[in-house]
Amino acid sequence: MKKFVIEFIKLLIAFGLFYYLFKAKVPIGEVVQNIKNLKIFYLVITFFLFFIFYLSFSLRWNSLLRAQEIYISEGRSYLYLLISFFFNNFLPSAVGMDLVRSAYAGGKENFEKAFGASIMERMLGMIGILVIGVFGIFSGKIKFVKLALLYLGLIFFTIFLYYLFVSMKVEWLKKKILSIKVFNLGKSIKEFYRALKIYKNKKKTILIGTIYSVIVQIIITLINYFIAKGLSVQLPFSALIAYLPLITIISLVPITLNGLGLREGAYVFFLSSFIRKSEAFSISLVFFASFVLTSCVGGIVFIILPRESKRLTIKRVK
Repeated sequence: MKKFVIEFIKLLIAFGLFYYLFKAKVPIGEVVQNIKNLKIFYLVITFFLFFIFYLSFSLRWNSLLRAQEIYISEGRSYLYLLISFFFNNFLPSAVGMDLVRSAYAGGKENFEKAFGASIMERMLGMIGILVIGVFGIFSGKIKFVKLALLYLGLIFFTIFLYYLFVSMKVEWLKKKILSIKVFNLGKSIKEFYRALKIYKNKKKTILIGTIYSVIVQIIITLINYFIAKGLSVQLPFSALIAYLPLITIISLVPITLNGLGLREGAYVFFLSSFIRKSEAFSISLVFFASFVLTSCVGGIVFIILPRESKRLTIKRVK
């Protein structure tokens, strides 16, 4: 019942944000017209890039699993990841993406190890987001350079936190941090802490995972660029490099379902200096719709996979 109430509140917040955007910021008629004029050719490219994104994502995860001596083929990890994205998009209140893929990859014996790999993969994903933002330094534009320096500072801060948590000796401080109950932060930090300890001496694995993370974010940037092209929007690629990391981070804040409302608001807020608000909103909607539609393939994979794997996943997630 508590979970239902939380998800209902998230839904209300998302509706509230959409209402605010349409009421005060974005002309809905222009958004509809933009999407009607979407060029199919660029939409096909977008779908193709999403499946490349899933592939890069799964390779990053697979490298972390191997460091835990969990060996599954690249093809299997790709299928498991598709399934987890499907569950994440369509059953967010009942099933966690990390739980699903960890159950498939680790089974009963290695579930905790696989879950640790999934948590570490998320952290490396965040590093990849920040690294892309640093490339704004090369744009030559003052505001982009300032943002890039901010991202660089966040990267060093994240690395500092990594070593702080791994080698933290002050037990009372550790207990205080791990016992934070607001938004379940303590529980989330505890999961990250366990993952960090596991990969403490696996520097090569961390480096490979970081490289994959940068590739993943480059693909996401290209997806947004081609969506803009498909909508006939002249959006500078440098603007996406500078602001997409911030947009991504904001959309990950867990106060709405799948970042709905937050993501669209962030697109409008950060990109309206370069394009019309309706165009920024349209890019966000097409991006999310493409993401959801391509993740439906995971639902098909879930149906056709052997029953033993499905039974394991459902059992572990309950």
